[in-house]
Amino acid sequence: MADEHASLSHMILDRARTSPQRVAFRVRRGDAYVDVSWSEVSPRIEAIAAGLLSAGPVDDGACITIVGNTSMASCLVDFAALTVGLKTVPVYASLLPEEVGYMHMDTAAQIIVVDDGSQLDKVRAFRAGFTFFERTYSPADYTARAKVVVIHPAGLAPADDWESLEALEARGRARHAALEGEMRRRVSLLRREHVATYTYTSGTTGAPKAVIQTHDNMLAMLEDVAEAGMMDEAVQEHGLFLFLPAAHSFGRMVEFSGPFFGAPLVMSSVPTLAADLVVGRPGFFPAAPRVFEKMMAKITSAIESERGLRRRLVGWALGVGRQVATRGIDGKPLPLWLAAQRGLADRLVLSKLRSRLGLDRASVLLSGAAPLRVDVQMFFLSLGLTVLEAYGLTETCPGLTINRKENVRPGTVGIPFHRCVLKVGADGELLARGPNISRGYLNRPEATADAFDDEGWFRTGDLASIDAEGFVRIIGRKKELLKTSGGKYIAPLKIEAQLKQHPLIQEAVVIGEGRHYCTALFALDAEILAEVARREGIPADPAHPRIDKVLKTLVAETNSGLASFESIKTFRVSPGPFTVDGGELTASLKVKRHAVVRKHAALIESMYGAAESAH
Repeated sequence: MADEHASLSHMILDRARTSPQRVAFRVRRGDAYVDVSWSEVSPRIEAIAAGLLSAGPVDDGACITIVGNTSMASCLVDFAALTVGLKTVPVYASLLPEEVGYMHMDTAAQIIVVDDGSQLDKVRAFRAGFTFFERTYSPADYTARAKVVVIHPAGLAPADDWESLEALEARGRARHAALEGEMRRRVSLLRREHVATYTYTSGTTGAPKAVIQTHDNMLAMLEDVAEAGMMDEAVQEHGLFLFLPAAHSFGRMVEFSGPFFGAPLVMSSVPTLAADLVVGRPGFFPAAPRVFEKMMAKITSAIESERGLRRRLVGWALGVGRQVATRGIDGKPLPLWLAAQRGLADRLVLSKLRSRLGLDRASVLLSGAAPLRVDVQMFFLSLGLTVLEAYGLTETCPGLTINRKENVRPGTVGIPFHRCVLKVGADGELLARGPNISRGYLNRPEATADAFDDEGWFRTGDLASIDAEGFVRIIGRKKELLKTSGGKYIAPLKIEAQLKQHPLIQEAVVIGEGRHYCTALFALDAEILAEVARREGIPADPAHPRIDKVLKTLVAETNSGLASFESIKTFRVSPGPFTVDGGELTASLKVKRHAVVRKHAALIESMYGAAESAH
């Protein structure tokens, strides 16, 4: 299978040629999803590819940035660019102009495609010059050779510096015959070892790094996903739900999985996710743990609002589901009495809960990008949904391990993918080898050298253990270990995961570096806070005595399972939730620990002043 596709470009072209009647995309039109076949999108891909080559002088293997949210149109641009050998660089819609500018200058991109007018404004801002991490870029550093292409130009005033994707596509159709030979020449040069794309890391502590991802890296990952048996008939029929940004390596894998497996891409977005799920009812649902946490919180909050028989019935059904899930995990057979109860519980309650979420046809729910709490995973398993936790990094394109459908082990990130080899180093760091692992970072030789040990093993930066059956447990980030003033090392990830088990907690950040003891800073989930306040008949105020009591109880329960030196002595609540715009979260919704500490320094110091006086 390793030689089935010569490149991602060939994969896309092969799918269009061999499966013209298969559904390529499902897109929301009003109250329903409609199918768009490969026979419909293939001419568009060809026209966009020709349009890109006719946009200006475009070198072989040049970079093209795609700035904005994921849509069918952005996927078509991505596919089209790849089919003529361009290197695609997806960029988050939420980034600031100087961040977008840095990525453009770093990759020397010759073509820029943006989602809408707001993203065009960022290009106009950065091409005038900017400063990023103490380096100043001037207009002379701007490398684009063509007008900016705008996918959704509604409301934009005509100008000489942009053209619509519609206009580019029309030009491409008109010039396709003249350019067809050049298009075929470019794709014929591609090999698996060539660079396909640059995907930027989140940049939590410095300038983002462009991870070099080859065609082989991405195809090897897709081939190992196939070997893991995730893409069954239900996924082929009902599709892969795609709301994650293409700038996130997890989302990119889903995007490429569509043509690789011949499965429809069910298009959505973060704001419309919940509504789209109910209408789209996909076979495969990938998401970060926070999405699963919010789903669970909404259901449990709704259950708590129930009274009497209805509430007892739901509780009983979930209890039965948990027993069934637990036996499956332990490999124990299902007694007849429990099988009968499961059938009844499913008919009366569980199937309705799955339908409410839009997951009644889902064969696999895949969690990645951050640790999945065991209680969240068990909740979905209790509903009769197979939620699998996987693990990887942008540098591993993006997977290293996964739980298998037939062998789920909550609390672990599963076993290595087929061609991934893992070991734990002397200092506890997880090290990896495999064809899906990047060769390093663009223009960052020192960072590339630091990413690998002397024997060529990739350093994940995560502390882990591997049991006798090969299951991997992630303990925490190596660089995020806290060292107290007493010399004790603390893994904050473990404590934060326990604190976040309460639905009220959006994020928890444990503080303790260089301190005598640990404290915690909480950001509350605004929706759950409002729901709790409504149910309790109190203001939605984090400082209300009842909310404060809930948080104190949570801290006390967490502390009961911790050593004294790692227990939380006190806590504070941030003025609002953590957000990307507020600087506390990366574009992929990971907490920027250092940014949180800087931004909320006064609040953190107030904790230590209060706790020290009482200590």
